[in-house]
Amino acid sequence: MHKYMNNNDKINAWFDKFEHKFDYRLPQIVEETAVEFTKENFVNKSFDGKPWPQTKRPNPKGSLMVRSGALLNSIRPVETSPRRVLIAAGNSKVPYARIHNEGGVIEQAARSETFVRNRYKKGPKSKYFGGMGAFRKGTTDGQGLTFKARTINMPQRKFMGHSAVLNKRIILRVKGLFNER
Repeated sequence: MHKYMNNNDKINAWFDKFEHKFDYRLPQIVEETAVEFTKENFVNKSFDGKPWPQTKRPNPKGSLMVRSGALLNSIRPVETSPRRVLIAAGNSKVPYARIHNEGGVIEQAARSETFVRNRYKKGPKSKYFGGMGAFRKGTTDGQGLTFKARTINMPQRKFMGHSAVLNKRIILRVKGLFNER
C-alpha cells in the first residue's frame, strides 16, 4: 500500500486482497484438503474415526479396498469454483465405488457362459476338425459354466462424504490463509 493512501483507500485495498484470496485460493485449499483426507481414509481404513468392518475372509495380499489401487486412484476433483468444490470417486473402470462408500445389496441374476478353448492355428494340428484346429493340450470343447442367482450384502466402508474431521482441517487451513500477509 502506498503511504499517501487515506484510510478509505487502505480499507478498499485490504478487501480487494481478501476477495482475491476468497475467490481463487480458498477453493483450491478446500479441494486439496478434501482429496488428501479422502485418500488418507484408505490408509487408516476408517472414516471419521470409525473403522471399516472386517472382511469375511481376510486376504494376505492386503485390503480389498486398496489392493489394486484403482478405487484410491479414481478419487479426483470434479469441480472447483468459488461457489462449489466437488470431489468424486469411481469411473468406468471402478463402478463399485458407490456401493463400497454407501453399502447396500448387490443382486446377481443366474447366468451361464460358454467358452471355447484355445486351438492350434499353425502346424499339422491346425488342419484337424475341418480346418478349425485341434485343441491345445489339457483343453476340452465348449465347456459351459453356470452361476446361480445370488444376493451380496455389501457393508458400508465409507471413505468420502460429510465429515467433522474434514471440516476442522479446512477451517484450520483457511485461518492460516487469511493470517498470511
